[in-house]
Amino acid sequence: MVLRIYADDREKVSGIPELLKELGVVVILTQLSVADYVISENVAVERKAVTDLVNSVFDKRFFDQLNRLSEAYNNPILIIEGDINIIRNITEKWHAINNALIAATIDYNIKVLYSRDRRDTAEILKKLAEKYQLEYNYGRRINLHNKSKLENISDIQLYIVESFPHIGTTLAEKLLTKFSTIQNICNASIADLEKAIGSRKKAEDIYKILRTPYLKSSNVSNNNKKKSSSLFDFL
Repeated sequence: MVLRIYADDREKVSGIPELLKELGVVVILTQLSVADYVISENVAVERKAVTDLVNSVFDKRFFDQLNRLSEAYNNPILIIEGDINIIRNITEKWHAINNALIAATIDYNIKVLYSRDRRDTAEILKKLAEKYQLEYNYGRRINLHNKSKLENISDIQLYIVESFPHIGTTLAEKLLTKFSTIQNICNASIADLEKAIGSRKKAEDIYKILRTPYLKSSNVSNNNKKKSSSLFDFL
């Protein structure tokens, strides 16, 4: 099963959507009114770098975001990204940040996770997708009513091609520049795809995806139900 994560289009500048694609996750960029990432029907993630966490607590955005997140999703998650020790260097009122995080877990029932950097955040998001999509939510679609607005055909073409696993914006542009149309990409040989993107493995993956007949799965494979003993078991 392919892992899919919806990401707010404003997260594109963080580089995390691209990192997720490198990890093999299909990322759908869209305009999200709540959360930064949607993992499943009931799971959404708000990401906050440490500096943004501090700023949002003091300008009151933090609690408004928590309230909307907890109201919209049964399993809201907050990821704090970066070294939290620098909070004491940013503000003397660091106790207020601690109190805000306590309120997040107790008053809003939000799970709080910590990541070292953006790559670590991407890996956590992928693990969450594996947990909720493969084990808890297998086969269910994520229904969103706010699809991204694509202004022209070129945007739509890029959107489609960059949705392939391991293919981000840069490689999608290379493929479209080389082959001109999506139809030509579909008809390309593995060798031609490899020349365009510089990776035999990625070329083989794209070739296989484009030519493998679709088989609808109705049952959860036992292999996908193996229990993990990671820190995510408590989620």
